[in-house]
Amino acid sequence: MSDEPTSFFGIDLGTTYSVISYIDEYGKPAVIRNSATGKETLPSVVYFESAGNVVVGEQAKNLSVVYPDKVVSRVKRSMGQPRNWEFDDVVYSPESISALILKRLATDAAEETGRAVNDVVITVPAYFGMLEREATKQAGTIAGLNVIGIVPEPVAAALQYEVAATDSERIILVYDLGGGTFDTTVIRVSADRIDVLCTDGDQELGGVDWDDRLVGHLVDEFTARTGVTEDPTDDREFMQELQEKAEDVKRQLSMVTSRNVPLRFGGQQATVEITRDMFEQMTSDLLERTLGYTDRTLEKLSRKIATDDPAGLIDEVLLVGGSSRMPAVKAALEKKFPGWKPRLHDPDLAVAKGAARYALSSAIWDWSSAGDDSPTAQERKERVAAIAQAANLDPDKLAGFARKEITTVLPKAFGVRLVDTDAPGWQNDIDRHSYVEHLVHADQSLPTSQDFTAGTVVPDQREVKVEIYEQAGGEESREMAANKAVDRGSGLITGLPAGLPADSPIEVLMTVSREGLLRVEANEPRSGRDLIIEVQVSVLSDEEVKSAAVAVSAITVRS
Repeated sequence: MSDEPTSFFGIDLGTTYSVISYIDEYGKPAVIRNSATGKETLPSVVYFESAGNVVVGEQAKNLSVVYPDKVVSRVKRSMGQPRNWEFDDVVYSPESISALILKRLATDAAEETGRAVNDVVITVPAYFGMLEREATKQAGTIAGLNVIGIVPEPVAAALQYEVAATDSERIILVYDLGGGTFDTTVIRVSADRIDVLCTDGDQELGGVDWDDRLVGHLVDEFTARTGVTEDPTDDREFMQELQEKAEDVKRQLSMVTSRNVPLRFGGQQATVEITRDMFEQMTSDLLERTLGYTDRTLEKLSRKIATDDPAGLIDEVLLVGGSSRMPAVKAALEKKFPGWKPRLHDPDLAVAKGAARYALSSAIWDWSSAGDDSPTAQERKERVAAIAQAANLDPDKLAGFARKEITTVLPKAFGVRLVDTDAPGWQNDIDRHSYVEHLVHADQSLPTSQDFTAGTVVPDQREVKVEIYEQAGGEESREMAANKAVDRGSGLITGLPAGLPADSPIEVLMTVSREGLLRVEANEPRSGRDLIIEVQVSVLSDEEVKSAAVAVSAITVRS
C-alpha cells in the first residue's frame, strides 16, 4: 500500500473557465493555481500547436487571435453531441477536447500538491441530461482520471456555501449564471439530508452572450462614428481583441458605472463610452430569460410541494457563476421576488471547492458503489476512521461530512417508443403515429423506477422492439421530435408465441440508479420471454473512449 496520503479533488469544468480544488491537510477545500499564470482559473481554451502538442489556458486564448482555426473554446456547449474537430489529421470529439483541459488541471494539481491526481469529482450544470453527464464522465476517463462522481454545480456550490451546516430545514434556490450555461436549482437542506428538489436551465445561455451583445454594440458604434468602409467583423484578429475587451468591460461595469473603450481598425479610431445603464439595457432580454427559467423552476417546486406561493418557500438565494456578479442580476431578483436577499460569495471558485467537499462525502457514503442502499451509521463511522487515517485528516472534522446524505434528481425524462393504434391509418405511417411514453420524469429523486404495461400492435406479432428515448428540450413532450433516441438503448424480444392477439401485454420496468445507470426490463408474460437493456447513456462507445484515452495520453499538454 502506498504511503502517499489519499487526496480528494473536485473539478469545475466550465464553458469559459475551469478550476480544480482539493481537500487540504486542514480538511478545507483549496484551489490549485495554474503553473504558468498563477491564477486560480484556467481558460477552457485549447490550441492545437502541432501533432502531439497542445496548449491549454491563457496562452491558448491569446493565440486564438493569430491562429483561430487551430483553437477550440466553449466546448462544454457541445458535450453529449456527435460533433468533431480535426487537427493534424486527428479527429477530436468534445469529450477528447475536454479531456485535454482536465489533463492540464490534473497536471497543475499534481505539481502543486506533490500527490497523484486519480479520483476526482467533476461538476455539470444541474439540467444536463444523462447524455451530457456521461460525456463529462467519459472526458475524465479519457484524461486518465477515475471519475468517482458527477455532481450538479448547484449542489457543489451549496456545499461550499456551507448551507449544509444547519440542523433546521431550509429551502435554497441556487441561481447559477456561468460563462456559457445557466441554471436554477432548488435544494432542501435538513438535519440529515441534502435533497435536490427541481432544476431548470439553458445550455446556450451564459455570460458569453452578454459579451457577444456588447461586441455587436461596439462594432455598430465604431462603424457609425468612423464611416469605415471595411467590415470589422471580417477581421478575425480585430474581433478576437474586441471579444476580450468586451469581457473585461463587462467585469469592470460590475464595479464602476462607465468605461471608455478605445477602438482602432481600418486606419480609423474611436473611443466608445459604455455605461452600466446602457449595458443593462442592451442585455435586458438575456436577464429576462434567466428570470423566466427561475419562474419555471418555482412552478416545478409548487408541483412538488403543493403551494400557491413557491417563491415564499425560499429561505435563501445563492448567486453562483462569475456573471452573477453583474449588479443587474441581484437587482432583478429582488425586484421580481420581494423578500429575497440574494447572496453572492466566491462565485468563480465555489463550485470547484464544493466538488472537492463532495468527493470527500462520496468516499464516506460510497455513492459510486453498484448498489443504491445507503451505508449504515456504523459503516459510515468506520469509513470516516479509515479515510481520516489515509488522508491525514482530523476524524472529528471529517465526521461532519458524514452527517448528511445527498440526493439528486433526474434531469430529463426517459421513456419508450409506442405506436398510437387508435389513430386512423396508423399502419400506413408508423413513424408519424409513434410517440414517447415517459416512465421516469424530470426532477424525480434518484434512484427511481416505474413500471408500465404496453401492448403488441398487430395480431400474431412474433417480436417486439423496445426503444428508449430521453427528453430533448426543457419541457416534457410525447412528440417524437421533442425526444432523442438513446444510442444503443434498444433491443428485441423475439420468439413470442404464435397467435397472440393485438394489444397482448408487454410489461416494462424502467429504473435509474443513484449514479444514473439506466435499466429497462421488458417481459411478455405468456411466453416468459424477456429483455434487459442496461446502458450508461453516451455518444462514445467504450472502444472509442479507450482509443481516445490512448491518443490523449500521448499528447503533451502545456499552459
